[in-house]
Amino acid sequence: MNAHTVILSTTKTEITKDSSCDTIAHLINRGIAMVDYFGVELDNDADYIADDMKDVSNDITYIEIHFETEEPIDYDSLNEVEVDNLILDLLANTENKEVRCFGKDITLYMHHK
Repeated sequence: MNAHTVILSTTKTEITKDSSCDTIAHLINRGIAMVDYFGVELDNDADYIADDMKDVSNDITYIEIHFETEEPIDYDSLNEVEVDNLILDLLANTENKEVRCFGKDITLYMHHK
C-alpha cells in the first residue's frame, strides 16, 4: 500500500469530531478549503509548517487527511479540482474513518478494511 497525505487549510473553523466528514465535504464543495499539500505521508508537522509561519497558522484551520492506495499517485499530475474530487470520493466511500480533533485542527485517517 502507498500512504498519502492531503493537507487542506481554511479560515479558523469550528470542526467537531461528530461533524467532521460532513464539514470537510462542505468546505471543499464551497471552495473554502484549499489544498496546501498533497504527497507522501509526512513524519511530523514540522516538516510542513515553517517556524516563521506558526504565528500565522493560529488563524487557520488545518485538515490533515491520511489514506492509502494500492497504486502510487502521480501527485504533480492532479490539479486542485481533481484532488478535491479524490477527497470527496474517499469521504463518501470509506467506511473506516478515524477522526482526531486538536483544537482548531483535525486529522482524519481513512483505512481500508
